[in-house]
Amino acid sequence: MQDFEVKERLREHLEYLCSFDKLSGEPEAYRAVEYILDVLEKSGISCHEEDFPAYLSNPVSSVLIADGEEFPCRPRSFSESTKGRIEIPLIYDPGTKTEVSLSEQKQFMETVAGKLVLGYGFDERYAKLLEQHGAAGWIQIWTSDEDAVHEDTVSPVWGTPDMDSSLFQLRMPVVAVSKPCGEKLIRKLKIYEAEGKQLFAQLSSEVDTDVKNVALPIAEIPGKSRDFVLLSGHYDTWYRGAFDNCTANALALELACYMKEHQDELFYSLRIAWWPGHSNGRYMGSTWYCDHHWDELEEYCIAHLNLDLLGSKGADHTLAIRTAGLEGEEWLKEQVRKVDPAAEMMFGRIGRGADQSLWGAEIPYHINPRYEAKKERKHSDAPGPGVYWWHTIDDTFDKIDLDGLLRDGRVVGVLLYELLSKEKLPADYSSYAKTWLPYFETLKNSEEHEQAADEIETLLKEVLDRCETLEHIWGTEKIEEHNRLCRLVGGVFSRLMHSTGSAYEQDTSFAYGPLQLLKASAKALPENSPADWSLFYQTTFVRQRNRMVTELRKLLKEIDLEFRNGSDRFGSSRNCDRRMEI
Repeated sequence: MQDFEVKERLREHLEYLCSFDKLSGEPEAYRAVEYILDVLEKSGISCHEEDFPAYLSNPVSSVLIADGEEFPCRPRSFSESTKGRIEIPLIYDPGTKTEVSLSEQKQFMETVAGKLVLGYGFDERYAKLLEQHGAAGWIQIWTSDEDAVHEDTVSPVWGTPDMDSSLFQLRMPVVAVSKPCGEKLIRKLKIYEAEGKQLFAQLSSEVDTDVKNVALPIAEIPGKSRDFVLLSGHYDTWYRGAFDNCTANALALELACYMKEHQDELFYSLRIAWWPGHSNGRYMGSTWYCDHHWDELEEYCIAHLNLDLLGSKGADHTLAIRTAGLEGEEWLKEQVRKVDPAAEMMFGRIGRGADQSLWGAEIPYHINPRYEAKKERKHSDAPGPGVYWWHTIDDTFDKIDLDGLLRDGRVVGVLLYELLSKEKLPADYSSYAKTWLPYFETLKNSEEHEQAADEIETLLKEVLDRCETLEHIWGTEKIEEHNRLCRLVGGVFSRLMHSTGSAYEQDTSFAYGPLQLLKASAKALPENSPADWSLFYQTTFVRQRNRMVTELRKLLKEIDLEFRNGSDRFGSSRNCDRRMEI
């Protein structure tokens, strides 16, 4: 397949998909679904559409006036409407710009009742703290210098709320302003305070939060095995959403066509999902799919590759690959060098965002690759290449770098093809251990925390040492045993390291990176925290310690029972030859 032909097809897809807004629950989103399914059907690829109700929240409009001046702003998805214009005294929280202790943060919270708080960032936990302490609202100040106001959500609930998590929904207006506007407001506030006066702001904010129907297109390309790799990306967008996420949608269509042409070479099956509700539903599309296709994901899904923020102008030759880690950096480098020998690669742990909603199903491989820009070359604190048009009306077709998208596509393609075509799954247990161990060093700031961190670290090493020993005994012959071990250990580690609660529910959006609750709660020492907050955080730490230690002990026992004593712990479906007739 020639690059020119692929590039022209990508251009055709993108010219159409970038020509209209695609907010989930709106008629335009269905146009995107119709196009995706039409391309797939014309290519002879099995596909279908799943329809279901979704809890969505669309920012409508907002007005912010202070000292007689209007400041451009946008309401946050899942924040509360003001039901008319209200006049509120302003207060600024300097603790959102520089790190402060929990005691200092709580002291500030005691002053926010009835006030509209100016503060940097977008932390949902902070929003709930403000609400709990009676704040009248929050003005989020963006952290880099562009004038653009970026759309986003402030929901602490990941995906569709259930009976309990629905009680976490925010009941406070939140609007966002640019950094120049926010800092101008801070200066005005300081002038008023110096004169012994109170600065009031007039705020109106309207957000449309309701249940609407959405569609989820799915493509299927069977391989020899029923086990499958899931490739995904969201098709809904803020505004036209050219690089977020039309580029990934177009690339997924081309990858589907390529893998269809090479179907007889695929050992594993390929499933492609285009998620709704990413932007205005807090990743509800992927969480709905996890809920309603749980058995398939838990039993048969071996890997999840997610595509987001690809092919934008502003990206350089820096390839960022964020994964759950089991495959090892050397395997990733080997694949990437096949298509881009000069790529400057940086590796990291996959974070929480971009529909990373499938941890509970114990999928062993999670991979999120994209070309970005070096930190010093980014022009915005927006994710990905760091461009000002992220989540704005300016994310249009002219911001796409088609050659850059082809470069992204080659990397995704080679990683995807290698996973699909090789029966033996990649694993580097030594590298896996080394990438996790530094996380535990950050916990060792007290005797109690050090003891718990050492205990978890010891068990983690023991699990991975056990895996290396078994692999040495097996050599290269026992592929079935190797794959079962990869799926068991990689699946449990993915769930443990990247989530904090029940496998069958979604964590809140309060915690973002690996082991976040352990790391966050370890910072709350008695000497720098209020007594109640310190107790709350330490309770979190103890429970997370218990979870990690118990689960790792169970994992060790399961490895011994399954692989040392020959016991079939998975049941027939995990052990049998799952090749299918095509």
